[in-house]
Amino acid sequence: MMNQLKYISMLVLSIVLLDGTTINIPARAAGSKVLVTAENQSLSKSDIDKVIAFYEWAFAAKFTPEQRNQYQSLKLNEYRKDPAGTTKSINDIISNYTQVLGKNEDEQSRVRQAFNTEFVGELRNLPNDPEAKLLLSVYNSANANETAANNADNSSTSVGDISSIVGKWVWAHTGNSAYNTSGTFIGSNGSRFTYQFIPNGTVEFTGIMNVMSGSCNQQIFQSRKGKVKLSGSTMTINWSGGTFTRDFSCDRANNYTKTLPAENETYQVKFKTDLGQNQLCLISKDETCFSPTN
Repeated sequence: MMNQLKYISMLVLSIVLLDGTTINIPARAAGSKVLVTAENQSLSKSDIDKVIAFYEWAFAAKFTPEQRNQYQSLKLNEYRKDPAGTTKSINDIISNYTQVLGKNEDEQSRVRQAFNTEFVGELRNLPNDPEAKLLLSVYNSANANETAANNADNSSTSVGDISSIVGKWVWAHTGNSAYNTSGTFIGSNGSRFTYQFIPNGTVEFTGIMNVMSGSCNQQIFQSRKGKVKLSGSTMTINWSGGTFTRDFSCDRANNYTKTLPAENETYQVKFKTDLGQNQLCLISKDETCFSPTN
């Protein structure tokens, strides 16, 4: 489970960052306390503090002293089992966090929103993972209202009023990861589309695509909100204007962010079961089925 969580965090970060370049990891501060050493590698307190700083930035929440100690203990146990893998995941997070801090306030806000939209949902899918439980408790401490909405009942299996689809639903596809010649992770091919239906009749959509081609990285991000009505098996969404961002690392001159116009969409809706899991299927020209994430 822990390896899965490390992979998820880096995949989401690589998809939502708009710059495919890699930034060197800051040198370890002189005198930084080494907590554990294994296989000619060491883990310092400053390494863990930097990872905690990233999650505090992402969640807009502070770890309590108890949570900091608990997170440090989890990382020490993880390191003893897999020094190389733990070191790489920590270095990747620190490197990408450094990249995020180099962006302006608007871009930082976009990255934070996109990361939380996807990553927090994945945390909820790992109820038995100690690190996921801890990170989710930190997030929940600063996002109580959103958590209440996410935990709304979506267990109904019949299409009817809005209560039957309340919750977060996701379709995702993951491809190969890419590394530079030094072995540093630079991105992954992947797509992820998420609908979140709120009990008050609003809906939020996030679409993220990341395409690697050699050393070139193309990233597309779409976000919009609207009002949803469900009558029997017919869903109508009245979308407000949204945003669409395209960034191609090998063609910076033609990158852009544009505003999507307000529009209406209509779908036929049905539920089906796949491998024992209930899915929400939206049918327009094609059928796309989404799995619950909370």
